[in-house]
Amino acid sequence: MLRNMFRWGRGKAVTQCSCEPEWQGLYTEIDGQRQLALPRDEMATIVGYLDLTAHCAGCGAEYPKPWGLASK
Repeated sequence: MLRNMFRWGRGKAVTQCSCEPEWQGLYTEIDGQRQLALPRDEMATIVGYLDLTAHCAGCGAEYPKPWGLASK
């Protein structure tokens, strides 16, 4: 099965997660520091404004769905 997924607004191909089960944990980097990210129903405003990307903590694949920063 061919999967053709793109990030919204970028037209960039997304790598699929190779972990089992998929997407075991998410993180983003802000100022060189890893921050916990969580799946959401819609993309957090700050994420779009700062053009951040979330990645799988296991394999490093870019997360293609809406997400936001976890509360501390």
